[in-house]
Amino acid sequence: MRHISMEDLCERIFANAEGKKSKQRLAAAQKTLLQKLANERQGYISRNGITKWSPVKNLMTVQLGNKCWYTEAELVGADLTIDHYRPKCDYWWLAFDVTNYRIACPFANSPKHNEKHGSAGGKGDSFPLLPPGVRGTDENSIKLEHPVILDPCKKEDCDLLAFEADGRPILNPIYAPDPIARERVEKSKLFLNVDHPDFNSKREQLYHDIAEDVKAHEALPEDSQSRVDIRARMERRLAANAPFSTAARYYLQVHRHLSWVEELLKKQ
Repeated sequence: MRHISMEDLCERIFANAEGKKSKQRLAAAQKTLLQKLANERQGYISRNGITKWSPVKNLMTVQLGNKCWYTEAELVGADLTIDHYRPKCDYWWLAFDVTNYRIACPFANSPKHNEKHGSAGGKGDSFPLLPPGVRGTDENSIKLEHPVILDPCKKEDCDLLAFEADGRPILNPIYAPDPIARERVEKSKLFLNVDHPDFNSKREQLYHDIAEDVKAHEALPEDSQSRVDIRARMERRLAANAPFSTAARYYLQVHRHLSWVEELLKKQ
């Protein structure tokens, strides 16, 4: 899970004419929604929502690539969706609020079977809270909530995840003494399907690819073009739009005693 600054992203996606139109459409829908009676709101959202937030999804994927913000899996031959981090069924006033949008793959957003846990993951409309578990009812009260599910738009949440050599997501050892951090990571692994075997196997392959490239780089002459090619390949793995880029960074950090690795890590 790679940190995404929603403030910076919104500034970029709403900068051009197309983005400004999308922003205006969201604002108009929000204004209409606020005028609806309680029993009319969900119907209005269902009828009008996808036409308002789908263009925003497209603007976001242009900036960050065709990958899920939760799992960092790149989707090929399937559609990403807009996930409302706080579900629109309980937080209706956030239905057209772009800061509540997260790009998600079906594994993270819809129930999918996870063999490791023997049950279906995918957050859907789930949004558990840590104690005292009082759900917010407006913009101010949600600031007092303590969500269980990790949020890619909060750096401190992203920092909680680390990865084993076999690709499995784990609690970052730095936070091992924190029971709340452990609970959030363990439950998010299931809710978001971050621990799905398909993703684990791809991260495991990434671990081996990085290790092999580092070893090959060190065995080559200093002025070798192949060294340049390896460093370029590493840089692509660390890019914001690269699949599993956070795992790539974590795996590469093992080799940061090498000056060229440290230089790459500082650039990203």
